Amino acid sequence: MKRLIALILLMLILLYSPAIAMSYDDERKIASELITVLEANGLIIHDPEITWTLQSLADQLADHISNPVYTFELHLINDRSINAFAIPDGHIFINLGTLLMIHDIDELAGVIGHEMGHCQLRHIPQAYDAQKKISTASLIGVIIGTLISTQNPQIGTALLYSSLGGAENIKLQYSRKHEYESDEFSRNILERSNFDPSGMNRFLIRLRTFAGTSTLPEYFLSHPYAQQRIAALQSAPTDTRPDTRYWSLYASVVGLLLSEREAMVYIHRMPDPFDKLASGLLMVRLGRNKQALDLLEDIDLPQARAYRGLALYHQGFEDKAYPLLKGYTRSADVNLALAEILMKQGKADEAIIALVPFEKQNQRAAYMLGNLYEKAENIPRAHISYARYFFSTGNLKASQYHIDKALFYEKDLDQKLIEELKQMQKIIKKAQQA
Repeated sequence: MKRLIALILLMLILLYSPAIAMSYDDERKIASELITVLEANGLIIHDPEITWTLQSLADQLADHISNPVYTFELHLINDRSINAFAIPDGHIFINLGTLLMIHDIDELAGVIGHEMGHCQLRHIPQAYDAQKKISTASLIGVIIGTLISTQNPQIGTALLYSSLGGAENIKLQYSRKHEYESDEFSRNILERSNFDPSGMNRFLIRLRTFAGTSTLPEYFLSHPYAQQRIAALQSAPTDTRPDTRYWSLYASVVGLLLSEREAMVYIHRMPDPFDKLASGLLMVRLGRNKQALDLLEDIDLPQARAYRGLALYHQGFEDKAYPLLKGYTRSADVNLALAEILMKQGKADEAIIALVPFEKQNQRAAYMLGNLYEKAENIPRAHISYARYFFSTGNLKASQYHIDKALFYEKDLDQKLIEELKQMQKIIKKAQQA
């Protein structure tokens, strides 16, 4: 983790001089490199079963923003602290711990809407531009506060903070103003999007209850105390409204990301059939496919059908699995199984189509695509897939080899691919120097 901090710190210092106003192009470059670093260190969770819901909520809210500044992109951070934050260029990160704390979709929409406010109101470049100089110590504080769960639960779990969005530990009074503005922004777009605006209040009250009373003065904290934000929102909290979308998301988080022991604790709190769905997902993940089939058999949800297909595939019943797997686009594991069936059927082109959406998210998908592109004699794309695979597995020397080979065909590549490869090169070089 110390190495990660050093890499991000170096990247920010090299990319941006606070003496110059941050342009949209600066934001894009900073965000792109930061995300590449997070990816390389395994801090971003790529599971479409979960991230699809996060992104769909952001898209739903964005439809009700007049002249949105960004195309908002949601990411899930593998950290159990209760946190959400925004970085330049409209990227929003939700910690795993936050998904376990919310009680309905309205609360999650409130959190996302708050971070979208930081982005749309351009708090991030404002906070940077307000500084004539950002010290190394301040930047370290930003990064540590964002990426590492604090040992002090009164700070780490009591508050939602946007550490780059609010310029953590830099002009805290300015940051608190941002928090109130983002809360108001969130309340307005929640109303326009038919969400319950009091969901954010419920969430803040629960955080306050969960964390207890902090003895630190408010000006030491990046965000205002929860009770001040609750009062400012002026919205009495209503009862929670967990629906199918919420319980499906919750079942996915519990069944696909938690350890068996911890998952069982959460599963016992869930209503039928979502307790069975979470258990079935967990059993597939653990390789207990017969148990998974029994649990998922009578659940009339697309996810349950797809994972029944995955359980059948793992038991060798590919003919029965195929119709259940086909057409389900929210799971890398489902599409890996589908691709292997298609490859046996001699349908390599269809296998590639099934895997492409997961190439950046799943190591096996990237490696399989490398093989498929190689067999199809699409050499540039084969090198790109192998470069991504070795980069994600930490074999930087092999990744650099394939990046160089892919860039040999630079004139034939899309500009975004070229930028991605060159960013990977920079990260590899910095890692070798660290």
